Amino acid sequence: MRIFVPALIARLILDLGVTESLSIGGLGVPKRIKPIQKVAIIGAGISGLSFAHALKNSPNLSSSSNDINRDLEVTIFDSRAILDYQAGSGLQLNGGMAVLGKINPIVQQAVIDAAVPIGTLSGRCKSWKDDGEESTLWDFDVGSIFRDAPETTKDELIVNGKPLWYAIMRGALQEVLVETLPKEKSIQLLFGKSLSGITSSEGSAFCEFTDGSTSGPFDLIVGCDGIKSAVKEYIERDRISEDSSKREGNAAALYSGIRAGYAVTNAENSEIQNRNPRTIKQVFADGAYVFKGTFGNGKNRPPCNCIFVTSLDSNHNGPFRRKGLIGTSAISENSDWSQDIKKPKQESRRRMIEQLSANNIPGDDIIPIVENSNRFFELGIYFHNPFSFRGWSKGIPDTEGCRAVLCGDSAHSMPPFLGQGANQAIQDSFSLAGKIYDFNNAVGTPEPLELQTLFKDYEKARWLPTTSITLKAAILGYLETGGREGYYSKFRDVVFKVLTILSIPQKVLVDAATPKV
Repeated sequence: MRIFVPALIARLILDLGVTESLSIGGLGVPKRIKPIQKVAIIGAGISGLSFAHALKNSPNLSSSSNDINRDLEVTIFDSRAILDYQAGSGLQLNGGMAVLGKINPIVQQAVIDAAVPIGTLSGRCKSWKDDGEESTLWDFDVGSIFRDAPETTKDELIVNGKPLWYAIMRGALQEVLVETLPKEKSIQLLFGKSLSGITSSEGSAFCEFTDGSTSGPFDLIVGCDGIKSAVKEYIERDRISEDSSKREGNAAALYSGIRAGYAVTNAENSEIQNRNPRTIKQVFADGAYVFKGTFGNGKNRPPCNCIFVTSLDSNHNGPFRRKGLIGTSAISENSDWSQDIKKPKQESRRRMIEQLSANNIPGDDIIPIVENSNRFFELGIYFHNPFSFRGWSKGIPDTEGCRAVLCGDSAHSMPPFLGQGANQAIQDSFSLAGKIYDFNNAVGTPEPLELQTLFKDYEKARWLPTTSITLKAAILGYLETGGREGYYSKFRDVVFKVLTILSIPQKVLVDAATPKV
């Protein structure tokens, strides 16, 4: 947890507004006086696609804008050859779903149609009698905990009497966001483009790619390229490493000593029309827990049943390598929570079933899903420093006020234990797009705005909630997995029961889900 120690001190520096002076690349960059008209988005993940919608497909933002904003041109670059909509795990949308409604209600409804509603959050633990049974820790009705929340939260998260808590496969969400982009020439989506450099010419910024091509000019370059972000490294180190696996910014990620295995299978065709609220279930055992749920896989398609097994790495005690294990290495981090790390199905199925047995995880409804799954993948869970002294944006030298800025995981990758990664990325997108609209609306007026100041305001607004979630999720990850010995797991069960009586978990969930834009 040492990576979080400087965060509060660094936060004070940011609040004093001196981060630009800490950036060598920021010195000598003039204030921008021209509008932002050409935008490069690096990465076609959830944040990149959401940001494109916020810029070009948001009646909420464009209704108060001028003609300058209507002329915005957006180009999305992605390093992959194509988006694999069958890749990736499931995710939950709550605050992000609410903000999609602020971006465009039509897009929000398309995502709702592709997802399944969540009505209950269930928590179970292994019976202390070791009889293979389950004991109840909690059963939270989503609608009830939202209705008991403050009025502002209820207004955001309950629409037409229904709570905004949905489950959807990551690939299905990407597909909807791509399909609902406006079909016009001012948005391009280009694949096979891995950013290798950011340069300048004649006052504008250009993007260089590993295929030898250069694209531009651009007024703004937005890094939505995840935890190994090329744009983040450019902002923090004034360069981009050739080896994408070594892009760490100024603070290397810390392996948590926790790993996650995922199994995914398609549900029966009869489930297509089932729009009843589903249950997300967690089962806690010794040194591990299982997360089980049904996730939407697109409109008029059978949903997916997913099993996530989160466990302690036997080679580590938390982030520390166990003694006597010289030569072992931490499991690789999966840079976009997708199926990039694949293993033979039979081997993965066997390993997961053996792990469920070794950790004494009860539940007759879990093994059948694993046995029938056709997609398996695993990853190591890492903690990322939530703050950089360079901040989330930087002026690009030798340009007329062009800037690079971060959005989503590239700015604040967080552990998955509160299920907020996609939600926060969508909120970033709306918040950042709003600042760009504000800047363009003020160009040529008696009171123009400074782009640097607006981006600092964006960072300040989004840094606190994302850092809070990061810290809570890190603590929750260790608490949920318990320990290798039954004593630690029993301690965890008692803590959860007491906290549930005090309504603490409900408050944490509601606070994380509440949009903060």
